[in-house]
Amino acid sequence: RVLGNDRTRHSIPFFYEPRVDARIEPMPIAGAERFEPFRYGDHLWSAMSEFVEFKGLARFPDRG
Repeated sequence: RVLGNDRTRHSIPFFYEPRVDARIEPMPIAGAERFEPFRYGDHLWSAMSEFVEFKGLARFPDRG
């Protein structure tokens, strides 16, 4: 929560997103949940394809 005062406040958003062909895999941390590695683009497309605006669009190209 930000409390108001007489000082000017500036917010600068920062977003980071890997390339669509980036391989995402679990880090070797003790006790961390394991999962199968995947391409970020596959995850992104899976999430985006749930939106009505993206229904029926072609998938990302497979670059091998």
